[in-house]
Amino acid sequence: MNTFHLIMLRPDKQFYEGEATALSVAEPTGRISVLPGHVPMFFNITTDMARLREADGTEKTFTTGEGMVAVYRDKVVLQSDFLAWEEKLDEAIRRRETAMAQEKERRRQSFREYRLNKMEMAKTFINLEKGSK
Repeated sequence: MNTFHLIMLRPDKQFYEGEATALSVAEPTGRISVLPGHVPMFFNITTDMARLREADGTEKTFTTGEGMVAVYRDKVVLQSDFLAWEEKLDEAIRRRETAMAQEKERRRQSFREYRLNKMEMAKTFINLEKGSK
């Protein structure tokens, strides 16, 4: 076995799928490289640069966020909250910052609506109480 099937996933889509001869990623205590025939295992990965060598010898560098890797007999699955090719890293960071700002504003608006609804409900209960006397 000279290669393994590699699938890389992030929350919004499948980032990569193909045959690989090596994968090197950062884990909490250092770096780990996965080669064909690697012993099956699971491990966490951390935010850092990673490398992939495809079956044709092409080397690719990419960034990972927090996640995990599952190594099976003939397949490796990498899941991460952030994945971006090195040459598209600036664009990916801008997209992520925009998404995080939008999510923060959505949560702020949701909390405002919650507080207003809570006040309206209190007002309704006060009016109900007044009407029953």
